[in-house]
Amino acid sequence: MAEGVAFYLKRLKTMAEAREIILKGASVPPGAGAAGEALAKAKAKEAAAIAEHCRPGEYLIILDVLGRTISSPDLAKQFEKFQNDGVKAVNLVVGGPWGVDENLLKKADLRLSFGPMTFPHELARVMLLEQVYRAYAIMNNLPYHKE
Repeated sequence: MAEGVAFYLKRLKTMAEAREIILKGASVPPGAGAAGEALAKAKAKEAAAIAEHCRPGEYLIILDVLGRTISSPDLAKQFEKFQNDGVKAVNLVVGGPWGVDENLLKKADLRLSFGPMTFPHELARVMLLEQVYRAYAIMNNLPYHKE
């Protein structure tokens, strides 16, 4: 999966400034499960670390199973809109295995979903970068995207 991330980052950098920031996920004590105060604190800590990398005037897209599903051409239109609106940067967030803190989700400009299926976050990173590359390929009329 790391090779896939590197592959799409390299391709994307020919069309846009792109960088990947990997934050250490907040740890949840063993046995905490998918609910409870310990998990809420861990997700809040992780959200605070993510928020440190998001500046005013930047756009925030978070992968969320409950988010919107859109087509690749529509994602390209969204990125074109960012450029036309003078958006300084677009922050794309793939949460950890427990998901993203609700308070950070509320700050998202777009909650994006790959559908109701669950994917490991490492695979979601590759998929997201591929879609961003595809969007830029569409925007630049490259033959990568086939309808």
